[in-house]
Amino acid sequence: MTAETQRFIEYRKNPTIESRNALVESHLYMVDILIRKYLGKGVEYDDLYQVAALALVQAVERFDPEKGYEFSSFATPTILGEIKKYFRDKQWSLKVPRRLKENAAKVQQAKDDLYLRNFQQPKVPEIAEYTGLSEEQVIQAMEGSKAYMAFSLDKPYEEDGEKGETTFLDTLKSEEDPLKRMEYRELIDQAVSSLDDRQRYVFRERFLYHRSQADIAKTLGVSQMTVSRTEKSIRERFREEMNKNE
Repeated sequence: MTAETQRFIEYRKNPTIESRNALVESHLYMVDILIRKYLGKGVEYDDLYQVAALALVQAVERFDPEKGYEFSSFATPTILGEIKKYFRDKQWSLKVPRRLKENAAKVQQAKDDLYLRNFQQPKVPEIAEYTGLSEEQVIQAMEGSKAYMAFSLDKPYEEDGEKGETTFLDTLKSEEDPLKRMEYRELIDQAVSSLDDRQRYVFRERFLYHRSQADIAKTLGVSQMTVSRTEKSIRERFREEMNKNE
């Protein structure tokens, strides 16, 4: 039995505030590690640290050392879950003003309409002309909309009309390490640039907006099998990008 396990057993038998705080303080290094990938995304360091630290306290209070696994394996998903929840609840309001959100919606609709008209991604001047916005406003809206993308990749999407528990990240790797999943998310952002126009469209509609294959196929005027094959090629492309970084 490790010294850490013994400390948790003693805390379970006599859960004092002092012993809990000692356990929390000895594991604060986890907070520093886990929030690192989320810094620079529009949230102050102190706020993010507080969210993660409170999650660590919850993990200490709930951890059962007699179940046989390490505390770090138990606490990491708990902390990351609270960080993700914080971003889901706060990120749009913190990073993107209402006017920018409205412009982002206009720009996205314009990109959809122009893509379906020409089957290629429209350029900024085309979008500006279509929406009546300036090119600078279009660029700002496109940058602001990225606030949504990073965390929607963890949201379950529909498969054959039924919403399950599978996320886009789950389809790429079976890796259980949450730190690895964070790295994969960054690689996904990089890999998007390697997709062609149709793949980008299917990727966004399927994995960000969570539309069904049948719905996307109807919009594009193709068969569901075509969308399924495109989706498969997207996953393969992303796996190739990830393998390059391993």
